[in-house]
Amino acid sequence: MGGKSSPPPPDYSGMEALGREQLAFSKQQYAEMMPLARQVYGQQMDAQRQQMQQAQDYYDYQRNTFRPVEQGLVRDAQNFSTEGYREQLAGQAAAAAGRAFGVQQEMGQRAMAARGVNPNSGAAMALQAQGNLGLAAQRANAMTGARTQAEQLGFARRMDVTGLGRGLAGASTAAYQGANTAGSSSMNTAMAPGNQYQQGLAGAGTTMGNIATGQAGLYNAGQNRQAEMFGAVLGAGATYFSDRRLKQNIELVGRDERTMLPLYEFEYINGSGRRYLGVMADDVEQRFPDMVYEMPDGFKAVNYAGLGIEMTEV
Repeated sequence: MGGKSSPPPPDYSGMEALGREQLAFSKQQYAEMMPLARQVYGQQMDAQRQQMQQAQDYYDYQRNTFRPVEQGLVRDAQNFSTEGYREQLAGQAAAAAGRAFGVQQEMGQRAMAARGVNPNSGAAMALQAQGNLGLAAQRANAMTGARTQAEQLGFARRMDVTGLGRGLAGASTAAYQGANTAGSSSMNTAMAPGNQYQQGLAGAGTTMGNIATGQAGLYNAGQNRQAEMFGAVLGAGATYFSDRRLKQNIELVGRDERTMLPLYEFEYINGSGRRYLGVMADDVEQRFPDMVYEMPDGFKAVNYAGLGIEMTEV
């Protein structure tokens, strides 16, 4: 049966149009973004290849150039730390001290000869002994200094060697990391148009769902309201909505023999499409006003039982 303002069944045509519009925009956006994304993707891949090449160059340079130099310096540094090398330097220092002392001693002897001092005299022998002691002390000091210098120089060279090539290893690692970052960025760039397109599809689906839910909700609410009103009237006993404003496709088919009221076939607006045989409230109100009820929503119902008329489905 009918109601006052029951909404129409859900109309999905507008929803479909909006969804198609969103899909069309997503496709257009995808088509426009894809060439740019390919260009950026190519540039990022080029950057990755360049950084990979740079990293390889750093590695090859470190391995082929600095590593042999480093290995040679390590060997030299290790030689400075050997006992044999320290003794070699100590011997060289002692020999140099001896040569310097010999020159000094020879000059002293010539000076004594010039003064007429006998080289075999006690004074000359004492001077010779004192000189020998000085030579021994000078040689000892020279050897000790040479050993210490050798140790210090060896330590310094080992420290220098440990720093060689360290920067290249870090630069190589950084270049490889940069290449990986460029590769990841290129993948994200390549996927961006597709992700944007998927978001557009999801947005279109959400729009469709929201519209469908809203329309279905309105329709169901109207149907529920209509059912509630009909239930209230039917509960009063053989009383039906008979307001002409609630009906459509109305056709006069005859009159009731007892009351002489016009009988019509009709359908309820927004109803199920079924046709009924009954009266109109405005006709009944003119002859039997007590058999007509005005409902809270302003529409009128007829007490068919009071009229002795039965409303039937055709």
